[in-house]
Amino acid sequence: MVSPGDCRVLVLHDRPEDFRDLLARRFPDLTIAYASTPEEVLPALEQVRPEVVFSIKQPGFPPAVHRPAVDFPTVKWFHVGGSGYEHIVPWDGERLTVTNCAGVLARFLAETVTGALLMLNGGFLRYLDQQRRAEWRPHSFRPLAGQTLAVVGLGHIGAHVAANAKALGMRVVGVRRSATPHPSVDALFPPAALHQVLAEADVVTLHLRLTEETRHIIGRQALAAMKPGALLINTARGSIVDEGALVAALEDGRLGGAYLDVFEAEPLSAESPLWGLKNVILTPHAADSVPDWPARFAAFFADNLNLWLARRPLENVVEP
Repeated sequence: MVSPGDCRVLVLHDRPEDFRDLLARRFPDLTIAYASTPEEVLPALEQVRPEVVFSIKQPGFPPAVHRPAVDFPTVKWFHVGGSGYEHIVPWDGERLTVTNCAGVLARFLAETVTGALLMLNGGFLRYLDQQRRAEWRPHSFRPLAGQTLAVVGLGHIGAHVAANAKALGMRVVGVRRSATPHPSVDALFPPAALHQVLAEADVVTLHLRLTEETRHIIGRQALAAMKPGALLINTARGSIVDEGALVAALEDGRLGGAYLDVFEAEPLSAESPLWGLKNVILTPHAADSVPDWPARFAAFFADNLNLWLARRPLENVVEP
């Protein structure tokens, strides 16, 4: 057990009021300092010399700002507020333990994915277009029951999406490295079989981490392998998809539609042709943006901090 007085924590977040009181209540005897602007990070590291850093990447706290905390010699544990940690790779695995918040918002993101799936499949984009013109014209739609959903990346989020799809009567196939069965997945395939899976899927939803291996994994060849008229959903990372190839596939009708929450460059440029496509739903990297998401991340961090102080194994440890 570590005495709270012997552990110093630095939080990198542009809105400390989101959870300052929560952490203060949980750890009244702990030294918790905050850096709320990029300019405060280096001075705070030098002044606090933290053992633990809790970091949330946001537009006001861009990726490069977090790097000094990862490399700072006193930091032994770095907790990522979110699931993606590509912005801090690589790190010294002998000195530093890294954890993340994977799974904390998974159910909410899956809810958004499911809503977009229903909207795209039901033709609601066409109805919205007609609504703007006060045009009364009904259309038929193909039921989701019996259609095939391919979940590419069957982690926390993908598993929730699979369960929702199964409840809607869909056949669910998954792509992941592990062959461990999942109760909501009818068939599992390794990454090498991706194009085979794409060819049989009516809907493809992406839930992969961004690595050099997954960058542009959905490119021209992958898009060409998909069923004509299939739907694509990406709430993972924008660079998993070759955006130019995707635009071409949507414009020429190869794909029936897409829901995109993430983009190769964010915010999405006003000049992007994606804005003008009538078969696309766009959201500004907000698919899991429930009102109290920072506090939920902080609560998970606090649970892990209790484990750290007790010198017990942490939850959600990730490898460099």
